[in-house]
Amino acid sequence: MRLGVIAGLIVSILQLFPTGDWAGRMVAEKQPVTLAAMEALFDTQHGAPLVIIGQHDVANRTIDNPILVPKMLSFLTYRRWNPEVKGLNEVPQRDWPQNIPLLYFAYHIMVGLGTLFIAVMGIAALLLWRRKLYDARWMLWLLTLMFPLPYIANTAGWITAEMGRQPWLVYGLMRTEEGFSKMVSAGNGWFTFLGFAGMYTVLSFLFFFLVRREIEHGPDSSGPVAAQQQPGQLSPAEVR
Repeated sequence: MRLGVIAGLIVSILQLFPTGDWAGRMVAEKQPVTLAAMEALFDTQHGAPLVIIGQHDVANRTIDNPILVPKMLSFLTYRRWNPEVKGLNEVPQRDWPQNIPLLYFAYHIMVGLGTLFIAVMGIAALLLWRRKLYDARWMLWLLTLMFPLPYIANTAGWITAEMGRQPWLVYGLMRTEEGFSKMVSAGNGWFTFLGFAGMYTVLSFLFFFLVRREIEHGPDSSGPVAAQQQPGQLSPAEVR
């Protein structure tokens, strides 16, 4: 538990800075249309705001009921408050990502979960430092129930990357419809797909089997939980 909390805190911070910050600034430089679609920024703006949440209206090119942080998108991208951030209006609509709603929500789910990870792991690390983590059942339950969220965040990030690069296979040079191979049959594609799906299914069953076995085994009575017990207090193993 101690190692997991410390590692989780470090990794959750690293996914924000420097890795996430570097990736965001690279997208702004190399794929400005992708950034505009991720943020549903339809018009080029100086001092562009950061949209926390809102309902995008692609037909009318607006965000309804937005919660904004003024000028924050410009600052996060260029480290200054008033630089210009290019919007979708800079390119023809045929060069926009095809599914802006999916891209927008996938990106915001990824970022929202990343923020949640930092908050939860920070509180867990504070409780660990104060030697109260093992008595905070609410936090132990929260950490347990959060185990699928990194997979969801990872999938949302993958959707963001793949949807964001559309309609390009090689950005600005080759469109996706130009990149398929006429030498690969539909059967070959299905064989590859089913092979990977089968492999990941087996790995998923193995993962759940190992997790269940560890849960049934329970904590080690000689571990940090036992070290914090008061004299006369039963260990987890003794309770079972």
